[in-house]
Amino acid sequence: MKLTYRGVDYESHPLAVEMIPGEISGKYRGQQWKRHYPRHISAPQPVAELKYRGVPYCVGDPLDVEAMKLRRQPEAIATAKTRQKTGQELANTHLAHIRSNLEHRLQIARQKGDQTLIRLLEDEARQIMVGS
Repeated sequence: MKLTYRGVDYESHPLAVEMIPGEISGKYRGQQWKRHYPRHISAPQPVAELKYRGVPYCVGDPLDVEAMKLRRQPEAIATAKTRQKTGQELANTHLAHIRSNLEHRLQIARQKGDQTLIRLLEDEARQIMVGS
């Protein structure tokens, strides 16, 4: 079929899709209608692990997805243990950075001679020691 879009001629080769009538039908504005569906051979969707806004999910045949999850289960257990260890290391590193930042702020307050700020920072240091 020959078509034109914004003055450019092109040939359209629509796909020939075999349609099969469905069970849904009705009457609209006095005309009978029947729903038709394309007849096709379904190809299995490949299994993929995806993530949307940090939430993991899988697409594909449900049986293939479950088989993939079962194969990876030992890996998941090992990874969870590593994450716990890494999480504790991260918390310790974070606390060390907070302490070094506080110590730096305290040194500057002592250099300036600001007694009110020194007392506040010493109180903050005591709170950090109690919390950890």
